[in-house]
Amino acid sequence: MKGGGCKDAFIAWEDCIKQAEEKNEDIVEKCFEVTSALKLCMEAHADYYEPILKAEKAAEQEAVEQLEKEKEEEAAAAAEKSESHEKEK
Repeated sequence: MKGGGCKDAFIAWEDCIKQAEEKNEDIVEKCFEVTSALKLCMEAHADYYEPILKAEKAAEQEAVEQLEKEKEEEAAAAAEKSESHEKEK
């Protein structure tokens, strides 16, 4: 990360994370701006950071798919519970 064009943005992000952890602060809230700046920088230097951006996108897609699967399972369980409740009446 420190070898590409986003070295300064990465160091600022890293420092923010450390400070938030030390003070038990919400990392997402505290470091939102530096995280956004780092992401924009990485996208602007995609030729260098492409492997990281691809891995991040794959992880993001996997999380979305997992959430969708969980929603489907919850909906199926709710429908099943509703059906058995109706049969009891």
